[in-house]
Amino acid sequence: MKTSSFKRLVQQSLTGVLASVALAASAYAAEPVPLTMCAFTFMGEGGPEHQALLDYQTAALGWGVKLTMKPYINEKIVAEELKSGICDLANMTSNQARNFNKFTGTLDSPAAIPSYKHLKIVLETLAKPTAAKYMQVGDYEVVGIQPAGEVFLFTNDRKLQSLSDMAGKRIAILDTMPEMRQLVLDLGMTPVSSTMTNMYQKFNNGATDITAGPAVVYDLMELHKGLKPNGGILNMPLVQGNNQFVARTSKLPAGFAQKSREYFVNNFDKNLGMIQSAEQKIPKDLWVPLPESRKDEYDQQTRNIRLAFRDKSIYDAKMLTLLRKVRCQVDGTLAECTAQGAE
Repeated sequence: MKTSSFKRLVQQSLTGVLASVALAASAYAAEPVPLTMCAFTFMGEGGPEHQALLDYQTAALGWGVKLTMKPYINEKIVAEELKSGICDLANMTSNQARNFNKFTGTLDSPAAIPSYKHLKIVLETLAKPTAAKYMQVGDYEVVGIQPAGEVFLFTNDRKLQSLSDMAGKRIAILDTMPEMRQLVLDLGMTPVSSTMTNMYQKFNNGATDITAGPAVVYDLMELHKGLKPNGGILNMPLVQGNNQFVARTSKLPAGFAQKSREYFVNNFDKNLGMIQSAEQKIPKDLWVPLPESRKDEYDQQTRNIRLAFRDKSIYDAKMLTLLRKVRCQVDGTLAECTAQGAE
């Protein structure tokens, strides 16, 4: 065989081998990373929460991750499973997520986000690549924040129109939020230790006078029973409920976290539609407006709560400042926009 022919044969063989290696490497790279997600579904399988998780599972495939869902109805266990390494990713409410990231865990501070308009601005800000550094603490990273609806106070007496009126009343306090117990005592209320699964039962059977939750719980937990005959729902959101998706950064493929955060922002309006549909289904005569004469009092009381929790290192000061800036972006006439010592 001539030398030139031999060289061509060797080159062709090497080219074929390299092409095979490249093809194999490409196929390997395209193989999705298997991750386990502890999926908290307060309403159980089949509800809108469950469907939203299935949609997220499908979207994750496009970001190089194959999620295996493990369903839970107790978010405290979900958080423990994430810490122990049983899951690589988990969703939970903001107050539970605070155990992993105090910055995002401050999103549920009382009256800090007055409306869904404010909330959308906040979440769009947090989903920007420039905010990514605030999403990660150690090996834990918040990879998405999903609106869960404004949280309202349900009372068995519609004459209760402000926090001051609630002194002496019994209110359900979640076992997962021990910081709220002292706050309730400071406001003169009586805390009743509860879990997510029994707090609404206690309201319905008269064991508590006040409970809190988004509009979706009205039908789901049959709260009309506890509201009868003279109860009402204070039409001033106490907090903006939200669910946060927390993952172990070391388990995620490159780019997953940012794409995931952007996914939730892009789906904000879709999620909001379901939330507002639940709010509109509640009979109009059950809503109790906050009197205009008591709005300043309410704003001051909720601000005092935020500052107290900031000073106790429960809330993150940077997040409180961000939320104030958003409030002033929406309404620059607010007194807090120019006040000294503002959040």
